[in-house]
Amino acid sequence: MINNIIDKIKESEKQAKDIIASSKKESAEIIEKTYQKANNQVHDGELKAKKLLKEAGSRAREDVAVEKIEIEGEYNKKIKSIVEDSQAREEKAIKILTDRVLN
Repeated sequence: MINNIIDKIKESEKQAKDIIASSKKESAEIIEKTYQKANNQVHDGELKAKKLLKEAGSRAREDVAVEKIEIEGEYNKKIKSIVEDSQAREEKAIKILTDRVLN
């Protein structure tokens, strides 16, 4: 009877060791899967970030090109206005000089 109890205790200890080993193995597998999933998410995040940065750069270049065209238009208008004003003043100055010389 005592031997039977001892055998049952030994069997229970073996089962406990098997359960612990199995739990450790499952725990390691869960940790590995979680690590892989997190690693994949980080990688996906990096790819998305690179894509977003590339798109933002493209949009920024497009915006700058549009703004450049607008600024060039404004610049050309101002230059034209200055040239016209200068020509008008030059003509006025010539007229004043001509009037003074002739009078």
